[in-house]
Amino acid sequence: MDHATAEVSDLGRFNLGAAPGREGCGLAELVGAWSPFGLAVMRSGHLDQELRLVLDLPALEGGAELSQDGPRYVAWVATPALDRIEALGTVASGEPFAAPVHWNKIVIVISREDGAPAAGAPRWSGPVVLLGRSRSALLENLMGHSIFRRAEM
Repeated sequence: MDHATAEVSDLGRFNLGAAPGREGCGLAELVGAWSPFGLAVMRSGHLDQELRLVLDLPALEGGAELSQDGPRYVAWVATPALDRIEALGTVASGEPFAAPVHWNKIVIVISREDGAPAAGAPRWSGPVVLLGRSRSALLENLMGHSIFRRAEM
């Protein structure tokens, strides 16, 4: 499916803000693959989306933005409950980044790592620099709220 021709709605854009005591900012866009039905879904039932990031990050020590073994910034995607976390890849300040994401409600974490995360790393090990949540992650399920409970008869 083609993400290049899909339009980005205002609901698909969200900001990444600096974590407490950190500097930087970013813009994230969730671009769904084209579909005549509105949402593109993969055979697995997950959304077919591409996450695009443009970040403004502080320079790393030594100016080595993308060195092989040195410090780097890594993008992570997680569910709002942080029960599922995946590394998306190394990101650099001012350079566009794109990666597929397949969850509806997501949290984006940019961390500063001393090297590339190991394959299948459960989560970031360095300090969190930027954080952002998709607009859908701001929604809360209120079905357990007392206004939806029926009084016992």
